[in-house]
Amino acid sequence: MDYFRDRTVGGLKWLETYAKTDMVYLASGGFWTIFSQVVISFGTFLLAISFAHFVSKEAYGEYKYILSISSILGTLTLTGLGNAVLKSVVQGNEGTLQYAFWTNMKWSVFSFLLALGLSAYYFLNDNQSLGIALIIIGAFSPLWSSTNLYDAYLAAKKDFRRSAIYFGIIGNFFPLICIFITLLLTDNTLWLVFVYFASNTLIGIILYLRIFKIYKPNDKVDKGIVSYSKHLSIIKILSGLANNIDQILIFHFIGPIQLALYNFALAMPSQIKGPVKGIATIALPKFTERDDLEIRTGMKNKYIVVFVLSIIMIAVYILIAPYVFKIFFPKYLESIFYSQILSLSLLSIISIPVETYFVAKEKIKEQYIANITVPILQMIIMFVFILWKGLIGIVIAKVITKILWSIINIALFQKFPNKNNPVSVA
Repeated sequence: MDYFRDRTVGGLKWLETYAKTDMVYLASGGFWTIFSQVVISFGTFLLAISFAHFVSKEAYGEYKYILSISSILGTLTLTGLGNAVLKSVVQGNEGTLQYAFWTNMKWSVFSFLLALGLSAYYFLNDNQSLGIALIIIGAFSPLWSSTNLYDAYLAAKKDFRRSAIYFGIIGNFFPLICIFITLLLTDNTLWLVFVYFASNTLIGIILYLRIFKIYKPNDKVDKGIVSYSKHLSIIKILSGLANNIDQILIFHFIGPIQLALYNFALAMPSQIKGPVKGIATIALPKFTERDDLEIRTGMKNKYIVVFVLSIIMIAVYILIAPYVFKIFFPKYLESIFYSQILSLSLLSIISIPVETYFVAKEKIKEQYIANITVPILQMIIMFVFILWKGLIGIVIAKVITKILWSIINIALFQKFPNKNNPVSVA
């Protein structure tokens, strides 16, 4: 066993020469991240099969539309608190987690009031279903998003095993099981929405309290995280809207059935991207600790590794997608071609190391430029393309804007070399 371990470590050390990355650290944390993502993807896949068999396309389209509204409302909270907590806890301020919890609850009042306002609008327009759905969103979202901050604490502690098991597997499987049981009983959209938010909030509370019991965080608090997280949150408002605008446009311009087709086309490429995004979470604490110049020196090698990985994933997916849909989603065969095109958006993962670097080193200027420029272009392109070509137009627009996002992030990274330019957030 020791021989095998030593040979493995030796091989990873050899790879570090080419990847310019701490491969031993990445492998130790990456195993749990990838394992949890595989388990989550499997569970999500089974749930997708259940939706395809038990729920009509129209009902599923409405369900996804409601979730997209929830995501947009969520951008009005302090979405940047997670990264701010991670950075603070790495520096020894463990009490920041509880401080961030109550701060997030306080700032969530804006999204809560907006949800109630939209609910009133839908009730006045005789759409009771969406009106009730927005009340559900407003009631559960503040507590759910606040409890989820525990994962940032675990990432800061480099406890990737517990993060994978708690936040990854348990935190996702409990709601999946609850929704699956609900599907066996009813296909009512409102019940599905209620169970989705209630189950996620309940398991979030349980796991948040569990982390406190295990770690017993110290009392050191960095109240400056609010200022930094405000920057991160403002940065994410436009991108949060842009990332859900496709759902809104499809629902309003071509209907819930087309939205259902689109979401099934998008589902598997999104799941494939999950493990790579998980590695970014592992890299963030490491990037926070390392010297700016040291990170930049190895970035080119990271581009190459991630680019090759994306090409392999795209090629494999395009080949297997028709068989997967024919076997598991026979009602959604129209989604095959759209899904194959959407898989090209996996090329965008090439910029994930750069995005992680920007957050770790508080490159506020670069983040503002990317998160304002690209979302505005994304919303314009998607609006034009859906009017031009309908569903295929929005699919093409999705790929274009994802790749554009990566190009602009990499260009910003190259444009501002070796500059530690964090904005004062005091």
